[in-house]
Amino acid sequence: MTQAVTRVAIIGAAGRMGRELCNAALETEGIELAGGVERSGAADSLGADLGELCGVGKLGIAVTEDPPDNAEVLIEFTTPVATIEHLSYRKPMVIGTTGFSEEQLTRIEEAAKDIPIMLAPNMSVGVNVLREVVREISGKLAGYDIEVVEAHHRNKKDAPSGTALLLGRAATEGRGQDLEEVAVYGREGVAPRREGEIGIHALRGGAVVGEHRLIFYSEGEEVEIIHRALSRRTFADGAMRAARFTASAKPGLYSMRDVLST
Repeated sequence: MTQAVTRVAIIGAAGRMGRELCNAALETEGIELAGGVERSGAADSLGADLGELCGVGKLGIAVTEDPPDNAEVLIEFTTPVATIEHLSYRKPMVIGTTGFSEEQLTRIEEAAKDIPIMLAPNMSVGVNVLREVVREISGKLAGYDIEVVEAHHRNKKDAPSGTALLLGRAATEGRGQDLEEVAVYGREGVAPRREGEIGIHALRGGAVVGEHRLIFYSEGEEVEIIHRALSRRTFADGAMRAARFTASAKPGLYSMRDVLST
């Protein structure tokens, strides 16, 4: 039986993550790279051959300001402002952008009433499986203190990372708490730990792709869970899996939990 092909367009195709997504699309069975999109001011990229831009040789696909009509799913790892603007395309979307405000998230939820949107701060399979593990462990280690420490490259704009918040929420869900009520972002001055709080700390430097550590402390032991992304390709591969899911999904807002359950 022939596998159905999902045609994707990569928004922000000239960026580091955009090029990784293009290469993943070219190498993933069941995915066809239909186009790449860049902002109007990207003079060095607009009109360029997408294959040459990604270092794989000429493909005969030009980088454009808008996605091609035949693209079935748009994949977006850009900025919150740009992502919200691109909702106007009214095409199914896979969104890996992080750092949204509550107002912007509401805009995405509204758009998802008309189109399928898969929104995830981290699309690696490992992190999304880890989320379930953290929820369970947190509940069973109910009396333990929790600290979340994340590290990323020097150019990452938002802090803490969306993944740190994802895992922090998983920990609070396991205990019936609300992360917004118990989170402490770094510490300074006289700041003794409050009962039930979760510390969240962000490190930035060098070329770190992404590292997340959750540490459960008691007076007699420590339990540590670590996830390290060794390459951006792990996020791109997850995005391709999400694109196949989103192409056939009904309008609604989905997560990687939905993708991995199919």
